[in-house]
Amino acid sequence: MGKILKELSGYSGSKIFLMEGDNLFVRKINNVQRNHERLSSLSSLGYPVPKIYQYDGETLDMEYIQGLDMKNYLIHNNINDLFDFISNILDSFSKNSHQKYYGDVYFEKLKWMDGHNVFPFTKRELIERLPKWLPQSTYHGDFTLENMINTNNGFYLIDSVTTEYDSYIFDIAKLRQDLECKWFIRNLDIKIDTKLQRIQDKLLRTYPNAFNDNLLILMLMRVYQYCDKDDKQFIVNEVNRLWK
Repeated sequence: MGKILKELSGYSGSKIFLMEGDNLFVRKINNVQRNHERLSSLSSLGYPVPKIYQYDGETLDMEYIQGLDMKNYLIHNNINDLFDFISNILDSFSKNSHQKYYGDVYFEKLKWMDGHNVFPFTKRELIERLPKWLPQSTYHGDFTLENMINTNNGFYLIDSVTTEYDSYIFDIAKLRQDLECKWFIRNLDIKIDTKLQRIQDKLLRTYPNAFNDNLLILMLMRVYQYCDKDDKQFIVNEVNRLWK
């Protein structure tokens, strides 16, 4: 059972709670099958993710990873350990990949754009610019700084999700949402821009083919549907800056 301590925020359409039982744990309700599938997959491959305590199709109970979020981590630490963690994860993800055609995925996932005219392009114009063939691989699915936690035992990945964007290339594009667009600190007065830029520059040297602004736009569009008015405007501003 457990006792609810507080509700946590998210953009997944699920309800997320910090719970107290024998230990603290996280309970996610509704739309959790894709989280369970990806978490189980990453766990079976030995990646540092929360343990699954219980899953019944509608509710997922997971280990609560207590530690520093990346906002506070980057305020007080240099980037070296974090960059090594990110780089090692991506290097591992990229192994045993094979080429997959994503044109049909783009068309299906962007259907919601029909009738929206707030962007400087149509759905077809965006899809024309997106790379159609990419390496399908092991992936996280929502590879943002918000979904990394630093603990005494090292870094952990949380909130992984199964998605049709099943490539480490999309994971890198999603990470740029925080590194370049600074989504995770958009409403905060935090001076870590130089550190974020250094991480991105180092990743660019390692994965130059992943640094495609149209893929970054695509990742911003994933979030847009679930945002309030102010956050939607933030995304529209970023999209306009990136669309060249």
